[in-house]
Amino acid sequence: MPPTRSLRTISTAAALSIALIGLSACTSEGDASATGLPPAKPSTSPELSSTGQRGVGPLAPVPLEVAGGVDAGAAGGRSLNLPAGWTAEVWANVPGARLAAWAPDKRLVVSTGDRRVVSILTPGAAGQAPAVATLLDGLDNPQGLAFTQQDGRTILVVGEKTRLVAFDYADGAVSNRRVIIDGLPGGGHGSKAVAVQDGIVYYNVGSGTNRDPVDRTSVPERGTVARVGLDGTGNRTIATGVRNGFGLSFAPDGTLFVAVNQADNQPYPFRDDTGQYGQTVRAYINENPVEQVSRVTPGTDLGWPYCVPDTRGSRDLLNLPYVNDPINNPDGRALDCGSIGRTMVGLPAHSAPLGLAFTHDSTLPEPLRNGALITAHGSWNRQPPRPPYVAYSAWDSATNTLGVPVELVTGFQDANGSRWGRSVTAVPGPDGSIYLTDDKAGLVYRLTPGG
Repeated sequence: MPPTRSLRTISTAAALSIALIGLSACTSEGDASATGLPPAKPSTSPELSSTGQRGVGPLAPVPLEVAGGVDAGAAGGRSLNLPAGWTAEVWANVPGARLAAWAPDKRLVVSTGDRRVVSILTPGAAGQAPAVATLLDGLDNPQGLAFTQQDGRTILVVGEKTRLVAFDYADGAVSNRRVIIDGLPGGGHGSKAVAVQDGIVYYNVGSGTNRDPVDRTSVPERGTVARVGLDGTGNRTIATGVRNGFGLSFAPDGTLFVAVNQADNQPYPFRDDTGQYGQTVRAYINENPVEQVSRVTPGTDLGWPYCVPDTRGSRDLLNLPYVNDPINNPDGRALDCGSIGRTMVGLPAHSAPLGLAFTHDSTLPEPLRNGALITAHGSWNRQPPRPPYVAYSAWDSATNTLGVPVELVTGFQDANGSRWGRSVTAVPGPDGSIYLTDDKAGLVYRLTPGG
């Protein structure tokens, strides 16, 4: 759900004047952004002090080159805002490009959602488009993709609307289709993301509503993250109160993280002297509730729709407590919001984070090789619109936590709020570049850090 210009940190204190931060400027083409994220700047993190910067630096417009054989479409003549020294290329045409995963043989697999196709991209010579072919067709809203190894075979797991399926994969082809689990809820936020570890598939069951508690009592419960064996056994919910946890990825410590699309039209939850308790206040809902990036383990509850991340007094949106929802949980009887832990990282409200990829196993340059790429799709109904972006959040190995996300890629939205593209997911490639999908322009970009 996201916007862009010289960026500023959002603080959503009870005072509505502070909640208005980030409303003033949308990006013009070539400007740094008003995503609501802090701009990239020299790092004070001890872990990164040897480089002096996070490796992202201030952003500046970088013209998009076009690989041979690609139709740049809406990206023609455009630029993306990137760190100094980076290059940017329109690398491939994939209509509706959504989530992506690299196969062990260094081919990129890309889902296309309602286009019902999973494409496979085989890189060619430098400066030339990859060969694009259809790997799977006729699927029901394919979204999540993950590769894993089992008994010496490479397995591809695909999240469809109501089921998870697996295939054997070899040499750019799939075989031996089998259904891992079927009959999952498909309405509302029905798209399924997947992540696989040690023979277990983790997946989201998004909410059927915006903020209705009925999702917490439905069978099966919605607004959850669940797990199931590759063989279809042992299905169970591990985290609740996860409204739409579409980004799933494993951190360096092996734990699972989720990026969550939070609710719209959140009523004002603070009993203060503004007299706005329980009301729908535009200045508040433009900046609240913040999107969530947090660890999930068995028993985790991220609060929705009973508890709201409380950003009062927080400039960095880290380690956020919760406050009772004034409509669904005014007296705290539905859920004790003080007992469910905290949200590790808050993102600007309505960013719509769809992609989450930890970089510790990648070949990205060292400053970017110990954190997470968070890709936001941009808001759907916020005014002014929050723009799409990619952010980088550094990992703190001492505390096993993520730090404040900073902008890495912006520029998809013009000053009037119109968009020529919408980022979906950024994944590190085997060549040390970042590959970024765009479902609006129907493209995959290759973004290469400077030397």
